[in-house]
Amino acid sequence: MKRSKDPFEDTIEEESPPESPIGVGRTEMEQSREEEGVFKKRKTSVAVVAAESSNKAEKVAKMQSILSQFTEEQTSRYESFRRSALNKTNMKKLLERLTGNKMKPDDDINTVVCGIAKMFVGELVETARVEMGKRKETGPIRPCHIRESYRRLKLQGKVPQRSVPRLFR
Repeated sequence: MKRSKDPFEDTIEEESPPESPIGVGRTEMEQSREEEGVFKKRKTSVAVVAAESSNKAEKVAKMQSILSQFTEEQTSRYESFRRSALNKTNMKKLLERLTGNKMKPDDDINTVVCGIAKMFVGELVETARVEMGKRKETGPIRPCHIRESYRRLKLQGKVPQRSVPRLFR
């Protein structure tokens, strides 16, 4: 038994024969405009990639110029900072205690908090070094320098405030 075609299907086939590269209801002009749009998108994506690579080169050059001005002590401290990392297991335990939720072993929030904590410690140490320079002291950082550094960062608003007040104090 032969299946009859719907009259609507017949009109579609007439408008766009199978060998035609132009789709249903599209003229050659519309097809060429679309191809130009694709070409323009390709041009802009190439331009974006070129801009990103030039920005990367500029950043590398800027970083090298900054690093070349470091003293030997500053270079050593910077290299130590780059190589250092906070223990993710301990950070995970701390976050679980603070939030009261069990965390997955590969939770991204743990990595983010470790990075933020590392930046805070770096800023704390840097401020402590500045304080030592003001006092004309040398040697390792002592607890009094860390406390003063924390106090200064708190005054600058770089230390987050408690969202819940303490009950007993």
